[in-house]
Parts: sequence; structure tokens; C-alpha cells
Amino acid sequence: MSAPSFPSFPPSFSSFPDLDADTSTLSLYQSTKKTSRDKDKRERRRERLKDKKRSHGSTRDVSDYHSLAGSHYLEHDPSPAAKETSRSYYSDRKGDPYNIQYGGLHAGDIPKYRIIDRGRHILGLSRSWTVTHRSGKGIEVGPMDRRKMRSLSDSTARALLFAPPTRRVLQSGDTYKYPEVDGFLRLPSSRPQGINSESYRSIIVSNEDDDSDTDASDVSDQVSNDEGSSDEMILTSYQEKLKQLERAIADEPESTDNWLQLLSHTLSTVPLLSKNATRARSEITVSILARAFAADIRNGSSKTLRIQYLRAGEEVWDESKVRAEWEEALKIGGVEIWMEWLEWRIRQAASGVDGVIEDVIRMFGVLSQSEQDELAKVRVFWRVAVVFQRAGYVERATALFQAQAELLFQIPQVLYGLPHEIQLGHLENFWESEVPRIGEAGSRGWAAWVSGHREDLPSKKQGTMQIIDLDPYRQWAARESRMDEFDFLPSRSSDDTDDPYSTIIFSDIRPLLIPLTSAVAKNAFRQAWLSFAGLYIPGFSLTLSTSNEINWDDRWNLAHLTRRPFIDALFPSRTTQTQSMSESIAGVIVGREKQYADPRGPIKCWGSGVLRPLDAIKMSEKGKMKAAMWGMEDVQGLDHEFIRRLLAQLRLGADDVDWDILTLAFEAAINVKTALKRSRCLLSQNESLIRWAAHAQLEMIRGSVDDARKIYQTVLTASSATSLQGTSNLWWDWAHMEWINGDSGRALQVVLRSAGVEGHGGVVVLRCKRGLDDVIRGEKNWKDREGWIKLRALLEILVGRDVTSALQVFDDHLNGECKKGPCRESLLVACLLTVYQHGVVLKNSMAPAVLRQRVEMAMKEYPSNSVVLGLFLEGERGQGVWGRVRGMLGESGSKAKDVARRVEEVWIAGWEKGRWSGEIERTRSGLAGAVDSDRTRASHILWGIYIEFEIRTGELQHAKKLLFRAIRECPLVKDLYLLAFGPLRSVFSGKELIGIADTMAERGLRLRAGLDEGLAGWKGEVDAGTDLESDGADEIMDSARELRRLMPY
Repeated sequence: MSAPSFPSFPPSFSSFPDLDADTSTLSLYQSTKKTSRDKDKRERRRERLKDKKRSHGSTRDVSDYHSLAGSHYLEHDPSPAAKETSRSYYSDRKGDPYNIQYGGLHAGDIPKYRIIDRGRHILGLSRSWTVTHRSGKGIEVGPMDRRKMRSLSDSTARALLFAPPTRRVLQSGDTYKYPEVDGFLRLPSSRPQGINSESYRSIIVSNEDDDSDTDASDVSDQVSNDEGSSDEMILTSYQEKLKQLERAIADEPESTDNWLQLLSHTLSTVPLLSKNATRARSEITVSILARAFAADIRNGSSKTLRIQYLRAGEEVWDESKVRAEWEEALKIGGVEIWMEWLEWRIRQAASGVDGVIEDVIRMFGVLSQSEQDELAKVRVFWRVAVVFQRAGYVERATALFQAQAELLFQIPQVLYGLPHEIQLGHLENFWESEVPRIGEAGSRGWAAWVSGHREDLPSKKQGTMQIIDLDPYRQWAARESRMDEFDFLPSRSSDDTDDPYSTIIFSDIRPLLIPLTSAVAKNAFRQAWLSFAGLYIPGFSLTLSTSNEINWDDRWNLAHLTRRPFIDALFPSRTTQTQSMSESIAGVIVGREKQYADPRGPIKCWGSGVLRPLDAIKMSEKGKMKAAMWGMEDVQGLDHEFIRRLLAQLRLGADDVDWDILTLAFEAAINVKTALKRSRCLLSQNESLIRWAAHAQLEMIRGSVDDARKIYQTVLTASSATSLQGTSNLWWDWAHMEWINGDSGRALQVVLRSAGVEGHGGVVVLRCKRGLDDVIRGEKNWKDREGWIKLRALLEILVGRDVTSALQVFDDHLNGECKKGPCRESLLVACLLTVYQHGVVLKNSMAPAVLRQRVEMAMKEYPSNSVVLGLFLEGERGQGVWGRVRGMLGESGSKAKDVARRVEEVWIAGWEKGRWSGEIERTRSGLAGAVDSDRTRASHILWGIYIEFEIRTGELQHAKKLLFRAIRECPLVKDLYLLAFGPLRSVFSGKELIGIADTMAERGLRLRAGLDEGLAGWKGEVDAGTDLESDGADEIMDSARELRRLMPY
């Protein structure tokens, strides 16, 4: 270390020694001979070399050198070396008085030092410790000869973890590192070997020359094999799977499944939540599917591949190329491609609602009059009605259904068989008469109006909703939302209203009316209207399409999930979001009992025909029987009188049994007693086994087991034939009721009577089994056959008290005639419910793994089935590890999740009370993946739930960003825009809200009152952004501020 220097100290201090006092000595020294001067230089050079060696070999501290230097000066050595040393080192015994006056040295007076060994060594520490890292806040000290290991968070460490292995480490054939010679291991030595490498102990000299060539060739082959094996690549599981898929595609390039597996496997490397994931995944999809189209010409006609190719291309191509690709795809044909094309046109929103009408008319011109195409027309009709409803034109949507219903169910007899345009001309006369239509009070129909039975509709009073809010923006949005929800019936010209969109003329809906001739299509239209009105029928939308894999209509037909009762049911209340897991009783910490919500949840999702509307399910020992399809939460917030009128006026006569069952299910959801009165009225008109079964189910839901038993005994005794439709379900309902209430003996007698056998003993049971097997083989109707199968499985449980034999009965049919199709899902759910009620509800001895394994297999096959999901949660109830539940959330699995499954996962986060706050990030991650997935990105339902989730968690700024993304993906959904004026009002300025209102007007959304009308007369403080006259000044100020920011450049 060099000596310290003090540049701020002047050389005139009295404490410094006078170095020039002895001038005579200095002159004498300057007059020495040249030889002595050279000698001194050589001596100094020699001393410096010695000091350097001493410094490398010594371990003394630097303070020793200071003490030596100080001692040399104190001895006043007169030698020339001492003279030179005294010029570099001196002692200041007085000090600086300013240190006391100012409390320290001046910043410019601090001595300057040179860092020893580049700052790696620290004075006072052993030299075995060195500085490994130096930062602004401190230093990191570690052993000098130890290599610093990188942490797992380091970028190079992550790269090493992700890198696949490149070489294979093979086990050597030799056991030891060094070769064995005569039983000894010759270790390497640094000493020269005096003995030859050949063993001196060998007595017999082997003839190695004969086999030298063979040995050399063997060694060379072994070396080449080792080198080849060492260079062989080790493939990861991803690469192995990719290699298998490439081999399968090379063998069958026309296989759509192989290409879809390759696409899914490749996309698994790009997580949905990664940066720029949407565009990256789209580019990968376009590349792979373009390769598929080039590999085989038959792949180009695959609807699944073509739709995914076009959906991905929307994110990559320009608008002209997207339009050209869609026109090319429409030449292939198919309802699925046309529906996705219509969805693309709706997302574009180029001409608003009017442009959608033109696209729908084009689709109707392509579809034929076959039964399947008529179902497709109902599907398109339902879609355009939802567009009207979401855009705010609710009266136009209702009028569209009313006119179509009059055309299908109330057409006069004289107009049967006439061309469609002539029928529309006569229907226009009825429409312009403004008499009551279907769905309105006092409606008698078009045919009755033609025959002369006319009734005027009373004038509709235009009610003004008084919504009081201090903020005019929130008040305006609340009024718009409430009127769209309740004022959905079209008004008449005589009504006192100034809204031009509330009165619907016939020309507004005439191009969208379609001719339907098949009974299946007419029934589908009725169910579509019920679903549109808010009474969703599980599994109905899947019946309108031939392919369930590319039927993505759940993006818009699950709009009932956006109603306020459903939203409140998805998220727990504030009191149950966080709950203490323990409490103190008399100073002792006691854990609280875990509480869970109803596992069935608010979402009803299963295939068509899996459960009947009035099927009663009991999920706990002390619980009540509840209807499977609709409950109080499903009908809350609906216009009950309007739906009652629909159910009554769309009934097709006394033989319309299925429609009557839906009517009873709706009434039971409101009040069971009212439903029983309605059921008695229907039975008085026409008795049938199906209606009696529905009446008995209502008695079971009410809790009157004795009354239900009387119905079963009376009806089944009077009808002894087993071939009548509905007989098997009636027997099953009776036996199941007795069994679930704990009376196994009576349940066994019911099963024996269903097969026509009475008595006791093993012979009777064998005869019953044989009789049930014969009936199952001879039954053609699936639902009736399912009832006999369930009776056969229940017999095994009642006789053997073991669920294994009952599972074998179900497995025989699941692996037989029910390998695929709707019947498989129906029978699988029946099997799971039977096992669950046997082991959980009735508390019979059963290994929990029996139910858990079956449910997990069913979850993989039907991931969105809400019944299977509820049983899965019941199997995990009370388990200490929530891993299986968490494993099913988020982006687990390769199969794309639909809208129902995404919403179910949001509800699952709050299934266990008090745990919701700990699952917020997991829920957010799942919703973020849902809105980024190609499968559910265009669903306004998920966007609304995601924004509501962020609002409830307090992340309003994030919700604001999501809102802008949502209105980009769903430009014709008015409810999304209104969120900015309501719950998100605090994060939007007045200027931003005015801009959003202008965007709504530009895109053709219906506004019942302009925002300027809502702000008129507001006496509160004017927002800085609401002054329209200051827009120009604001722009000038913004430009000036930007110029000042960029001024240095």
C-alpha cells in the first residue's frame, strides 16, 4: 500500500520538519561521485527486490510497515535511504484543530489510499477470506479458493435446467479406474518406473503376435461403439412424444387426430400466461396446420382443422387476408364453419347490428330444408336474438321470438302449405293490428285473430324508474341496465313513449323469420326461447349440432350466468371470505370445524337426457331431496309471469308430456305446493305413467314419502305391463325412494315386484336377476333400459351388501352398448350417484378409493359435468391435502376447457368457507388463461366474471385494463361498457366516460337516453374532463407538455 498523501494541507505548517535546514549536507551529498550514486541505485534496486519477495512470502499486516516506517524516522537515520524515506513518511503530532471545530474532516481533506489487491483483501481478516462480491450497499466475503455457486434464480442456472441432456453416461465395463495386473491395481506414480510395463512375474511367455491383429480390431470396434454411444442424444419426454407423433403423421398424414395431438403437444411449450403468448401460439398453430393442409388434400376439408387455422390467423394476418381465407373456407361448407364465420363477423362489428342481420340472411340462404339444417337455422336464429339482447335492443329480440312463434304454432288453417313469403304477408297484417301476441297477457294467437276472436291490448304504461345516485354517471348506467332487464316487451304505437326503438315494426324482423316444418326443430325453437328468457336447459344447445367438439356456442348461450343472483353465488360473501381456523376456549386452542358449501353449486351442466327435470338427488344423510335441474337460485330475478305465459301458450296439446314436465319443474323451483296443484290439473286432463311419475317426484321433493308410496302402489298395481313407456323409471323411483330412506327390505320387495317375482330366498333373487336381464335386452328406448339397469344394480347391493357386484353390472353396459354417445354419460352419472349414496349418504362400509377412482376417471372424460364435479368435491371433503382439487384448476390438462368449466373453477375457490382469500391468485390465473384461450376468448360471460372478480378483490386498476380488452373482443355487448359507469366509476375520469359513450354510439349500441341528457342539470362539481369546450385546450396543453419532455433531443 502506498503512503497516504494530504494534498489539502499547506506545506507551511509548523509541525512539519524542516527538510532543507542542513544545506551543507545537501550540497555535500550532491557533489558525490558518479560511481557512488550508481552504487546506491543498485543497492536500492536490490532492496526493492527483497521487499517484493518478502511481501509475497510474509503474512504480516500492513500496520507493521507503518510501524517500521515510523521507527526509521524517529531514529533520525542519517543514511541516504533514511533521507529518502523521510520525504515520503512524516508524523503530525499536532493534528488539525478544525476537526474539533467542525466535528470532522472536510470531504476534500480525506487522505487518498490505493486499494490493496483490487479490493479483494480486507485489513484485519485472514488472507484465506476474500471479497467475492461488492455492491453499493456492502460486500460479500467468502473463502478465497472456493468457487461461487450460482443460485437457482440465476439466468444461466435456469438455462442449464431447461437444457436437454446431450450425452449419455455409460457404465464402463471395468470395475476399477486403473487396470488390474496380476491381482493388483497399479497406481500411477511420479517416480520413474524402472521395470518394464510387462509383468516380471510371468514365467510362460504368451504368443501375442498371433492374435495381435484380432485384438487390435476388437479394441477399435469397442472404441468406436463407445464413441457412438456417447454421442447418442438423450431425448426428453417432450421430444419422445414429438418423435412418436411425427412418425404417426408420416404413416397417416390424413389423420386429423394426429395433427391435433401434434398441435396440442407443441402449444404446451408456450403457456397461456407468458408474454406475447397469444401471438406466439397463433403463429405456431398457423405453421403446423398449413403443413397439415400441404401434407394431404383431405386435411383441407376438415372442419376442425380449418376453424382452428382461421382463428389463429386472425391474430397474425392482415384484414384482407383474413377475409380471403374465410371466403375460401366457406366453400367447404358445413354449419360449424358458417357459425364461426358469423362469430368472426360479430367480433368485427363493422356495421353494427345491421351488418349482423345481413350476414344472417346470407346464412339462411345457404341452409336447406332438411331436419339438421332446420336445427342449424334455430341455432342461428337464437344467436342473432342474443346479439339484439346484448346490444340493448331487447324489444326487438322479444318481437323476433314472438313473430316466429306465431308463424310456427298459431298459423291459420287456410295458410298451411302456402309459400313462405305469402305466409309472411298475412302475418304482417296480424302484427300491424297490435293485438296481444304470444308471451303477453290476453294473447289468443294469430289463428284466433283470423277467425274473428280479437282482443285489444291495454295500453302499456311507460314507467319511469326512480334510481337515486349522487353521481350522474352511475345513475345513468343503472337506469340503462334496469330498463334493459325489465322493459323487454315491445310497445305499441298508442303507448306514451318517446323511444323509437321500443316499438317494433314488422319490416324490422321479417328478413329473419324462417320456415320450420319438422317437429324436432319446432320443439328446439321452444326450448331456445326458454333459454333466452333465462331458464337455461342443460345440454340443450349440444342437440343443435352434430359435432360437440367444435360446438362453441357456450360462449354466448350461457348468458344466465351473468345475472346478479348467479354472480353473488359464485363469489362468497365478505363475512365468509376469511375465517379464523382456530379459536380459544378456556385458554386452549381448538381448531374450527371445516364448513363447505353445497357441492352441486350454482352451475348446472350435463348432457342432454342425463338427468330428468324432476330427478331428486340427496347429497347428505340429513339433507333434503332437491330437484336436479332448477332451484330457487335459477329462477330468482326472472319474470315469472312471462315464463308461465310462455309455457302455457307454447303447449302443443294434451299429449305434450315433455313440455308439461318442464312446466312442473319451473313451478317446483318457485313453490312445490303450486307445482303439485298444477300437476293435479294436468293429470285431470290426461293420465299417463310419465305424469304420475312426475307427481310422485314432487311429493318426494316436498318430503311426503307416504304420499309418494301411495302413488307408486296405486299406479304400478293398476298397470302390470312392463312394456309401457315410463314403467321402468316408475319402478326405479319407488325402489330408490325406499332405499335412500333406509328401508332396504321394502326396497328389495319393490325390485322383486318389478320383475314379476314375489317371495324370499335365493331362488327368488336368481329368478329376479334373470327376468331383469331379459327385460334389459329387449328394451329399445334408452331411458327405459337405463331404469332397468339401475334396478339390476340396486338388486346386487340389496342382496350382497357389496357395491362391487353392482359396479360390475354398470361396467358390462358401459363397455358394451354404451362405449360412446349420450347414453354413456347418462349411465356413468347413474353409476356414480349409486355408489355415492351407498357409501356416503347411507354410511355403508366402503373403501373411499372406490368412489374416488371412479370419479377421477369420469372427470377426465366429462370435465364440465357439474354432477361429477360435485361428487369429486365430496370425495375430497375433509382431506388434509387439497392437491387434487388444486390440480384440476388453472391450465391443467391438454384438453381445452369450456365456459362452464371455467366458471365452475371460480366457484370451487370458495367451496370451503374461509379459504377463498388464499385462492385469489389461483383464481386470477385461471381467469387470465380463460380470456387468452382460443376456446373462450370471445365469451362476454367470462370477461364479465373476470372483471367482477377484480372488483371484488379491490383491483380496480386491473379491472379497468381488462374492460378495454373486453370491449375489443366483444364490441356489441352493452353490459361491459356500463361497468365503466357503475362499479369502476372511481377509476374513470369524466372525459374517459364520455369517450366510452361515444364509442357505444359509433358501434350502434342502443342507448335509451344519451349521456348528455343524464348530465343535464347536474349541480355538483364539474369534472375536469367533462367540460366539452376545454377539449381543444387540453390537447394544446398535452402537446406543449410533450414538447418540453422531448426538448433535449
